[in-house]
Amino acid sequence: MKVKINIEWLLEKKNIKLSDLEKLVNLSYQQLWNIKEWRTSKVSFDTIWQLLKAFKCKPNDLFIITKK
Repeated sequence: MKVKINIEWLLEKKNIKLSDLEKLVNLSYQQLWNIKEWRTSKVSFDTIWQLLKAFKCKPNDLFIITKK
């Protein structure tokens, strides 16, 4: 099992584009894209905090658990 950040679902739910999210958090578009596409293996607590604030959500909304 893996824990992943579910940015794509939150972007759709909150009707936010990845480029708009880039302006709300201290990450580049490429970094956000890599997180969205699950191409990262580590994410800092600061990044998680920035995403939670930007999406105005709780951690259980941000994370998903997958079997792969």
